[in-house]
Amino acid sequence: MKHRWFHLTWACALAVAAAPAHAQSQSWPDKAVRIVLPGPPGSSPDRITRLLADHLNKKWKQPVVVENRPGGTTRIGAEIVARAAPDGYTLLSTFVSHGMVKLLYPETPYDPIKDFTPVAQLVDTETVFVVRADSPYKTLAQLVEGVKTRGKPLGVGNFGTGSSFHFYSLILGQGAGMEVLPVPYKGEALSLADMLGGHVESSFNSVGTALPHIREGKVRALAVLAPKRSKVLPEVPTFTELGFPRLREGGWFGILAPAGTPRPIIDKLHADIQTVLRDPEVTAWLRNQGLEPAFVSADAFGQSMQREAGEWAKLIKEFNVSVN
Repeated sequence: MKHRWFHLTWACALAVAAAPAHAQSQSWPDKAVRIVLPGPPGSSPDRITRLLADHLNKKWKQPVVVENRPGGTTRIGAEIVARAAPDGYTLLSTFVSHGMVKLLYPETPYDPIKDFTPVAQLVDTETVFVVRADSPYKTLAQLVEGVKTRGKPLGVGNFGTGSSFHFYSLILGQGAGMEVLPVPYKGEALSLADMLGGHVESSFNSVGTALPHIREGKVRALAVLAPKRSKVLPEVPTFTELGFPRLREGGWFGILAPAGTPRPIIDKLHADIQTVLRDPEVTAWLRNQGLEPAFVSADAFGQSMQREAGEWAKLIKEFNVSVN
């Protein structure tokens, strides 16, 4: 009898403990939700975050506010969320560079893996390498040959020292046997704007960010970093086609919450975000931006982030990248 009484008591205790979390998820959200974006307005992450916020606002009948906090290779915005209450009301919309900051900046006051809970991967991204339309280089081969001949490094814009785009430029230079000069900015839209203004010679950008300028004839795309050709830029070859097998995988955008956020809230967030991504109009809009909706579990998203952190560590060592 004592043994049976123990199990009944334990089951009741578990039920009582689970009740508040369940009730919390049922009432959540009952006030405004803030999504912090560690990048400036105008970028692909900004556009998709605002699209998501608009749909969630309608679904939840609560304000969903996007707050841009660029700089520090995503650290400024990420720290705000890492220190926020784990209640689902402050979220981080971030991208592939999130996992490398602690490796480059040991003084970073948060752990990009341990201090966050994965909510949902939003999309897989395509990245494009571009020059201005008046550049003398019409192909990647011409650019490589021209840079080698002139004996002057190729300036390549990126969205921050140690960012994924920074490493793409280093891998490109290594693979082509040419010298590159990575030029960091606080966001990819700023990098592209400076290239348009003639202050930097080339730039890596999300396809969605560069696409309007490509279509307007202001920018020339030389190569796409993706497993296969982009549906919105089918005439542009991939880096793999051009002999750069290490420039194959693009990146991702995703939503994270502070560590300790109750699982019922994470589950509700994940389900609601997936519903938005499955909306036919949203899916079409994303694909027209060179973004492929990602329908993976929150746990699988977290596991891929952990794997990537190991890969970033190897790249940092290989290229001896330092921010000091």
